Amino acid sequence: MKTRTFFILIVCSLLWGCTATQDTCFAIIADTHLNSSRPSSVAELTDIIRDINAQKNIDFVILAGDITEFGSDQEIEIAARVLNLFTKPWYILSGNHDSKWSESGCNTFLETFGYEQFSFTHNNITFIGTNSGPNMRMAPALIPRESMVWLDSVLQTLPKKRPVVFINHYPLTEDMSNYRRVLDLLGTINIQLAICGHYHINEAFSADGIPSVKCRTSQARGFEGPGYNLVNIRNKKISFKERIVLPDPDSSFTHPAWYETSFTKKPAVITHQDKQPQKYGEALSHPNLEIIWTILDDSDIGSAAVADTARGMVVFANTKGAVKAVNLEDGSLLWTTHTGGKVYSTPAISNDKVYLGSTNKNVYCLDLVNGDILWTYPTRKSIVASPAVLGNKVYIGGSDSTFRALDATRGNLLWEYTKINGFMESRPYADDTQVVTGSWGNELYSFHPHTGRLQWIWNNKHRGRMYSPAATWPVKAEGKIFITTPERKCYALDARTGHTLWEAEGGRESIGLSADKQQVYVKTMFDSLFAFSTSEREAVSRWRVAGSFDYEIGPSPITVQDGMVFVPTSQGSLFAYQEEDGIPVWNVRLSDGLVNYAQPVGNSRLLVSTMDGYVYLISYKTGELL
Repeated sequence: MKTRTFFILIVCSLLWGCTATQDTCFAIIADTHLNSSRPSSVAELTDIIRDINAQKNIDFVILAGDITEFGSDQEIEIAARVLNLFTKPWYILSGNHDSKWSESGCNTFLETFGYEQFSFTHNNITFIGTNSGPNMRMAPALIPRESMVWLDSVLQTLPKKRPVVFINHYPLTEDMSNYRRVLDLLGTINIQLAICGHYHINEAFSADGIPSVKCRTSQARGFEGPGYNLVNIRNKKISFKERIVLPDPDSSFTHPAWYETSFTKKPAVITHQDKQPQKYGEALSHPNLEIIWTILDDSDIGSAAVADTARGMVVFANTKGAVKAVNLEDGSLLWTTHTGGKVYSTPAISNDKVYLGSTNKNVYCLDLVNGDILWTYPTRKSIVASPAVLGNKVYIGGSDSTFRALDATRGNLLWEYTKINGFMESRPYADDTQVVTGSWGNELYSFHPHTGRLQWIWNNKHRGRMYSPAATWPVKAEGKIFITTPERKCYALDARTGHTLWEAEGGRESIGLSADKQQVYVKTMFDSLFAFSTSEREAVSRWRVAGSFDYEIGPSPITVQDGMVFVPTSQGSLFAYQEEDGIPVWNVRLSDGLVNYAQPVGNSRLLVSTMDGYVYLISYKTGELL
């Protein structure tokens, strides 16, 4: 009888992967990439859910990010509908595809699923998961500042000896900008295992001493069929088995364990393989710079901090939906106003008013002096784009296929264009002859600033939507509009007609203009900075230098002051070069995350904000090279 029972258990283990005798069994599903234009992605996940529901010994399910392909509201709605087919508890995390191209600024994901992090205990094992960016702005992965604060608070409540399993979409490696700080937090508790997705493969590795596992995509491509991982924990022994799900349920099968390890009596020892985390904020020192003041917010800052030098005030907004004003000279808090959603919109200040959009679907006008809400304008979807103010008009794009001009004083609609292809993210260029802005539908638009008449549409539709001119802030000089696109090109367009005058290799989304408008600066992905002439009708490079910033994908605009060019990077550094010849002057590491913007504020000072919550006022020396 015992032999027969043992044989049945072995057969069940091979067929299903979980037995009735193990302590804990859960499923890991990663990288489903649900796509409204690819029905097979939905069918594959539906079959996987059916398969999991049929296994009574699976305790719960974890979805490890990249649930959708483009983070659209439609795709998240599809995901919610499919995931509600589960008859077992499930926990979900976002990945870079859910957050970077999110038309709602990640708000729809939060509203739909109700959380962005989770922590629960099952059979005396605590499972902790956090979301990861990049949120809206292209950059390396980053666990958001508010999630780091949350993680720290959760870890402080755990019993010291309780085993912990950590889940994130990204591995705890250099793929994640702030992974060292995450590891240092996890090193304070009994961390035993880390699980991730992202790479679409099954692979075991060590994250500076923590046993770690990358889990395959749920998609069939490159595998024997759609699938997921079954994780068994019994008597402190852990096994990962790949489950293949086929259309005929009776044909589905489970491979033998491809990875096995054990919980240890002591926590994993964190052994940093490279240098220790750098010091930021007040602890930062640099021979060419003085940190006049710095703020570390309790949330991500997904847009630029901007200063009104006449009023001596700085305004910035965070992803908790708070808009804050501080004193320009000392950084002291002046006021805080809350919106109802995450903010990725860079504020615009004009005539003692602050204008910005929120993911709660409203455009806001605030009193600069006290933060009072003067008016709001409701739209149909979230706003992640930034406004431009010209005269008494506020120009801003939305995620509802609409670009609007609003009265700056009263907030009423002056005109709108409702045929935008895709959602809008950037800040438009505006002057007395045109307003130019791009979308995630591969298109760049020019409108008459007073009437809203469409002047022209430029597109690069031969490429996918991820190559759209959507994140670049257009600039204008010598009768030309200059943009960069993720197809790694810089374009010069005839400002009157929208026709392409020239295009050059290099670039991505970061661009800037010299003070005299004779040079346009373009940061490339591969460690180069170009200065192109704006007057020529062909691409003429005045200088090109090795940027020393290595692989670089940040979209932050380039700025100038005191004959220097300031280039923010996606990995927390700010570089300064001479405008005349591109010779490096200095560089400084300010954070682990994307540097959003470096606004010149006069007197050799820069106002800088970073994605991971820092705001700096920096003074620099002039005339001194590295």
